[in-house]
Amino acid sequence: MEWVEDSVVFRGAIRRSGNSLVITIPSELSQRFLLREGQEFVIYGIGRKKPYFEGGLQIYLGYFVVNEKIQTLKFRIQSPRESSEKLVTIMKEVGENYLASDVKYRQIDSSEVEVELHFGVLAEKGILRPKSREEIEDVAASLEFRLRAEGFKILEKEIGEKIVEWRNIDPALISKAPYKVTEYLRWRWEI
Repeated sequence: MEWVEDSVVFRGAIRRSGNSLVITIPSELSQRFLLREGQEFVIYGIGRKKPYFEGGLQIYLGYFVVNEKIQTLKFRIQSPRESSEKLVTIMKEVGENYLASDVKYRQIDSSEVEVELHFGVLAEKGILRPKSREEIEDVAASLEFRLRAEGFKILEKEIGEKIVEWRNIDPALISKAPYKVTEYLRWRWEI
């Protein structure tokens, strides 16, 4: 995969600090990449000759890893194979209507399916509004009513929490989030 340059460019000057040379990272870039004091990085010297020699410094931060605490709503449902398409359609509708961040399916045996709805703040579409436990309970009641009305038998229902790890999130998505998401997310750069 090829590197993509950020649209924001800064000019600066190298300064001396003791026996070292120092470069200042502008606050806009430190916020965009969620940098913290004391964070480790790797710095590479890079150069090319086309036809004149050009040089640069690449500061490699590593992989951006986010751990998200999400609320889950899990159902174990008795669903004959011929009804599986109907169940998937219902779950997609519920997921979209109640802004679930993800919906997972697992076939337990020929007549049982486990469906888990995730209610986090990170989703493929961007940042979602955090949901309270009461909102998740309302979703559970509504979904249980709908499933029973469609002829499905609920074998088990559980509301819980779990930690999900993301490795494909741009830090700018979090730094510009329209909601306060820091209580649900922990992030770090891994070299």
